[in-house]
Amino acid sequence: MSLSGIVHRDPRRPAEPERLERLVGAHEGRRVAVAASGCFAVMLSGECRPWSRDGSPVVAVDADLVNLDELSALTGHQDVQEVVAALYQREGIGGVQRLRGAFALVIWEPRDRRLLLAVDQVGMRRLYYAVTGDGIAFASRAGLLRALAEVGGGPEPTAIYHYLNFGYLPAPTSVSREIQRLEPGCLLKAHDGIVAITRYWDLSYTKRGLDQDATARATMRHAEAAVARALGASGAKDTGAFLSGGTDSSTILGLMSRLTGERVHALSIGFQERRYDELEYAERAARHFKARHHVRRVSPQDALAALPRLIESYDEPFGNNSAIGTYLCAQLARECGLTHLLAGDGGDEIFGGNERYTVDAVFARYQKVPRLLRRGLLEPILGILPDAGSTTVGRAQRYVRRASLPNPRRFYSYEFFFAQNGRELLDGDFLQTVEPEAPWEVLEQHFGRVSAVEELNRLLYLDMKLTIGDNDLLKVTRTAEAAGIGVRFPFLDLPLIEFTATWPASFKVHAGEKRRLFRQAFRELLPAEILVKRKHGFGVPTSLWLRTHAGFADLAHDALLGADAHVAGYFRRGALEELLRLHASDTTAFYGDLLWSVLMLELWHRRHVRESPGARA
Repeated sequence: MSLSGIVHRDPRRPAEPERLERLVGAHEGRRVAVAASGCFAVMLSGECRPWSRDGSPVVAVDADLVNLDELSALTGHQDVQEVVAALYQREGIGGVQRLRGAFALVIWEPRDRRLLLAVDQVGMRRLYYAVTGDGIAFASRAGLLRALAEVGGGPEPTAIYHYLNFGYLPAPTSVSREIQRLEPGCLLKAHDGIVAITRYWDLSYTKRGLDQDATARATMRHAEAAVARALGASGAKDTGAFLSGGTDSSTILGLMSRLTGERVHALSIGFQERRYDELEYAERAARHFKARHHVRRVSPQDALAALPRLIESYDEPFGNNSAIGTYLCAQLARECGLTHLLAGDGGDEIFGGNERYTVDAVFARYQKVPRLLRRGLLEPILGILPDAGSTTVGRAQRYVRRASLPNPRRFYSYEFFFAQNGRELLDGDFLQTVEPEAPWEVLEQHFGRVSAVEELNRLLYLDMKLTIGDNDLLKVTRTAEAAGIGVRFPFLDLPLIEFTATWPASFKVHAGEKRRLFRQAFRELLPAEILVKRKHGFGVPTSLWLRTHAGFADLAHDALLGADAHVAGYFRRGALEELLRLHASDTTAFYGDLLWSVLMLELWHRRHVRESPGARA
């Protein structure tokens, strides 16, 4: 389902709902329901209809609420549109804070011509908006909004620069200069063309004096409650679980089994390439919980065949290659007759499960060396020595260089290739049009805003906003939608998130151990080998395929080196050939991952940018 609409600045100008219905219906390829009030019109595609009555606010909601039953009991309504309308009439804007789960909503006050837009707290749903000379247009899809607001021209250069470094677009950035994305947990209020954005929810890390054993028991209770809410009244009848074999997906599966007492459906993807295949652990978890395990081994041909559907689904540049595995896993669920999946996304970011948290702790120790020794002796000596490569001295030089950086730049110092080492690959004219510090500024804005004392929690917040809100949730929701599957995220249940935000950092990462309290909380639920295994996830061997599979290699060569390649305008002459050569001679995934990101940008251009082949940003 998607949500879109428009409000004209001139109150005398009707919104022409028939024209908008034709436009959106053609873009969506399915039936739409329209509600209009003078200069305002809003549309929902799918089975739902906006709620409106004469003189009352018009309400349109694209939502999958996990507390709908609770809100229905409170308001006396069953339909989600009516529930939100009743909450708004009862509590005003404050009623938004009662919503739990995925939602994007629009409320129009016809009497005073006020518009309200809101999205859920963590970013499961999206809303884009554009303020034009005629008024305000909004939509849950950037591509739909470009058509609705009649936004033309090529992508905004700094947005492309963001993508090249992040692999996705961080909020509030959109690929078009005229369009912005409403950040998770935010409200937009508009009146007479004046727009104000406020944050109605944010994650705050307030350390409490917690007992570790009691906290572990409480964590299990919170997690069980989150999975129960995600399952809803229907239980596991039509719902399965993504199962990678990692701790988070295995925990979700285990809690589903415990709560329902049934054999739960578990869906896993494997690969012929052993380095990327985690089916062994997925099978162990499935056996342990007596799940109905559905498995698909993905070939390069399967992945190549899925690419057009994925490119269609992402109407803004998106380079996360694990979307392939996620899509094919959701497709498998659909083939098995399921309608919903539960995903483990968010576990690393609330429990402290990413390897980069322990890596950063190693570099942070350098700051505990007395400043006089660091600045007066170590750094001057290492600075005057020539780069010593892979020797002990060379490793010391690199350690000190990275450890001397302040966070969040240190945390991202092995990323942002095109903002650091790869700038020479980019076209000089393109670089003149971008804001070179823009990616770093995104990090620093999040890092500076969070309410947290301990640095680990500030890094967790950064990942909640970027890795989860801008990247992983988009990956999973769009691939699931493309496969015809609904998806929910128990580890992003607000009571659970807010509870883990009260933990001291030592409960999450301590002395090189990740997920310290998580392991204690779930040790009786999970198999021992799952608890101690290294993180893997839905990794996909795209780098290997681009080097060894004829179909992928030909696609990259033809798309990137062809005379009509859009991305050629972002790179200096010969740079794309050089990137292909570097990848061909490198056995790691480094250049392959870069190449994949550039290839996805080119394929996005071809599908979604309506401009002449020779146009450049």
